[in-house]
Formats: sequence, structure tokens, C-alpha cells
Amino acid sequence: MSIETDVRALLAGYAPLTALVSTRIAQNAVPASAAYPLVVYTVAHQPEHGLDNTVLADQATVQLQCWAQTAADADAVADAVAAAVLTAPAAAGATITGRAGVFDEDLGLDGTQLTLEWWA
Repeated sequence: MSIETDVRALLAGYAPLTALVSTRIAQNAVPASAAYPLVVYTVAHQPEHGLDNTVLADQATVQLQCWAQTAADADAVADAVAAAVLTAPAAAGATITGRAGVFDEDLGLDGTQLTLEWWA
């Protein structure tokens, strides 16, 4: 499995989060007609190489955006995402390293963005 798949499985398997967003957890983008609240995430990989150039580990930075009609609802989704991350396998070293509020003027939506570090 990939980090992308592992992150999605972790989020989709966490009942308090799915109670808020149902199955609206997407990688990279969501359709313009999507219902809210939802979670969309992107993953950037930074492989760790050994001296012989073999990949020893894959450190990934996952940007998780939690979107909703209000800032309070976006924060509630982000809180559920953060709680889901606490259930990740220890080997993933999953850690939330940042949190920020965001706003999409075009859609009139509030969001909360979480930065997650994940190792594989």
C-alpha cells in the first residue's frame, strides 16, 4: 500500500470523522458540485537515501484541508482528522506539525488546513 492509500484508509476508518463527512474524503481535488463538509489531501514525498542511493525510508508531508460552510464546522472536521491521526500505526510516525485557518473567496467556504508528517 502507498502512503496515499494508508492515509485515506485511516481517515475513512475513523467513525467520528465519517459521521461528519461521510465518504467525502478525496485525494488531490474534489468535484465543483461536492457537498460539504469534506476533507481533501495532497501528499509530497521526500525519500531518505542511503550512501549507495537505496531508498531507506519515505517521509511524506500530507496537506489535509477540511472544508465546510463555517469556520466552526471546518474546525470540528479538523479536530476529528487530528484524532484519527492519533490512531495511526506507530511505525508511520504520524504527527500533525501545523494547523491554519483558510478561506476560499470564490466558494465562500471556510477551511482548516493540517500538515501531517508520515513515514513509510
